[in-house]
Amino acid sequence: MKLPIDFYRSNALDVAKSLLGKELVRVVNNETLISKIVETEAYIGPEDKGCHAFNNKKTKRTEVMFEPGGVAYVYVIYGIHHCLNIVTGRSPMC
Repeated sequence: MKLPIDFYRSNALDVAKSLLGKELVRVVNNETLISKIVETEAYIGPEDKGCHAFNNKKTKRTEVMFEPGGVAYVYVIYGIHHCLNIVTGRSPMC
């Protein structure tokens, strides 16, 4: 069952906890891929030094962080790992 957009409009800490155990489903070339979410991290916005939106720094790379909750993006870390991020919250940060 697809999660409703309101699920993502809560704060990051609550959403991160609620995502544990959920399944991520994607269809690629008519093949359904299913992965269970077993680990999450939560960053709480501009005041969190670990957050891409720290100090309200808006760049081409971070502009997605300023969208309302429910937007997802993928980025590469250390040049090898792909990380899925989900923006949370009711309103844009800026």
